[in-house]
Amino acid sequence: MSFGVTAAVVGGVGSIVGGIVGGNSAEDAAQTQADAANRSADLQWKQYQQTRDDLAPYRDLGSSFIPQLQTALQNPLLSSVFSYADFNAPTAAEAAATPGYQFTRDQGLKAAQNSASARGLGASGAAMKGAEAYATGLADSTYGDTFNRSLATYTTNRGNALSNFGTNYGVASDAVNRLLGIVGSGQNAAAQTGAMGAQAAGNVANAITSGAAASAAGTVGSANAFNSGLSGAINSLQSGAMLNRLFPTATAPGGSTLYGAANSSNPTGYNVGGNTYGFTV
Repeated sequence: MSFGVTAAVVGGVGSIVGGIVGGNSAEDAAQTQADAANRSADLQWKQYQQTRDDLAPYRDLGSSFIPQLQTALQNPLLSSVFSYADFNAPTAAEAAATPGYQFTRDQGLKAAQNSASARGLGASGAAMKGAEAYATGLADSTYGDTFNRSLATYTTNRGNALSNFGTNYGVASDAVNRLLGIVGSGQNAAAQTGAMGAQAAGNVANAITSGAAASAAGTVGSANAFNSGLSGAINSLQSGAMLNRLFPTATAPGGSTLYGAANSSNPTGYNVGGNTYGFTV
C-alpha cells in the first residue's frame, strides 16, 4: 500500500473514531442532563405530595365543620330585627282600680263632709264643691302615679327584651364566626394546596421538557459528531487518492513512492519527471 493511501486510511479511521467518541460524549452529557431533570421533577413532585399531606388535616377539619356552619346560618335570629309593642297609657278606670284608691277617696270625702258640717255648712253647695275638688285632685294624682309606674314598667321590660335579643343574637353570631374561622382555615389550606399543585405541575413540566430537550440535543449531537467523523474520513481518503494520482513517483522514506508506484503498463500512468507544472493524463 502506498504511503498516501496509508496516511489517508489512518486519517479516515481517526476521523471515524473521533466521531464515535464525540457522539458518545454528547450522549453521555445529554443523559446526565436528562437524569438531573428527571430527579428534579421527582423531587418537586414528592415535595408537593409531602406538603399536600401536611395540609390534609386542616382541609379535613374545615370541611367537617361545613354542615354545622350551614345549620348555624339558618338561625332565625340572624335574619330578625328587634321589635317591641308600643306603650299603651293606662285608662282612668285602670287608675281608679289601683289598690287603695277607692278607700282613700271614700275617707277623703267623709273628712271633707265632716269638716263642712263642723263649720255649719252641712250639704251646702260649698261642701259639695269641696268634696268634688278633693275627688278630682285624688283622681289626677292617682292617674299620674299609675301612668308613671306603667311607663317605668314598660321601659324596663323593653330594655330587658332588647338586652336578651342582643345577647341571643351575639351568641348566634359568635357561633357562626367561630365556624367560619374553622371552615376558612380549611378553605385556605385547600387553596394553598391547589396553588402549590399548579406550581409543582408547572415546575415538573418544565423539568420534563428540559430533560426531553437534553435527550434530543444529545441524539442530534451524537449524530452530528458521527457524521462529521465520517465526512472527515471520506475527505481524507479522497485527498489520498488525489495525491496518488498527482504524484505517483514521489518517494517516501524507505524507497516506496509517496503517492503510489508508477505502473509502466498503465497507458494512463502519471509521471511528474520533466513536467513540473504541466500534468498530463
